[in-house]
This record gives sequence, C-alpha cells and structure tokens, in this order.
Amino acid sequence: MMDNDRPQPLRDAASQLTRVVGVLGSLVAALAGFGILTVAQQDAIVGLLGAIPGLVTLVTSVLVAFGIVRQAEPVVTPLADPRDAQMRPLIYGPSVSYRSDG
Repeated sequence: MMDNDRPQPLRDAASQLTRVVGVLGSLVAALAGFGILTVAQQDAIVGLLGAIPGLVTLVTSVLVAFGIVRQAEPVVTPLADPRDAQMRPLIYGPSVSYRSDG
C-alpha cells in the first residue's frame, strides 16, 4: 500500500504534461486573438496540441489495462524522497567515500 505523503513521479509527470499542453493551447488562442496567427495557423497548432493528450491518454490507457502503472508506482524510488522497503530514508552513511584514487 502506498503512503499518500510520498512523491508519485509517474502521476506528477502526467499532471505536468496536462498543464503544459493547456497553457500552450491558451497561448495559441491568445496569439490568434491578437491577430498574430491566422485562423488556419491556429487550427493547425491546436490540432497538434490536441494530438499530444490523445496519445498520452492512449498510452496511459494501455498501460493501465496491463496494470503497469499500478505495479510500477510502488517500486519506483522517487528522487525527491528515496526510501527503502521499510520506509527508512536512503542516505549516505559516514563510511561512504567518493574519493577517486585513480
């Protein structure tokens, strides 16, 4: 069972992609509204932006259908908060040395 306070890098990446595509879509609409882009250019760009979430949704649906995300999320070690199976922080001990002798 996952701890809800732990980072979830797979879900965070999907959420960030959704926000970026939304901002880009708004920017294209604003540029067209100011006359910087023609309607045809706006339609072409929005069509491309519309394909991105569709592809992400398709891939995510396939992965969820096979249970990949559900199986992978608990075993992904978030770089923001790495922990072992007993939820102990993964830290470098005092005996670890990064000296390069050669």
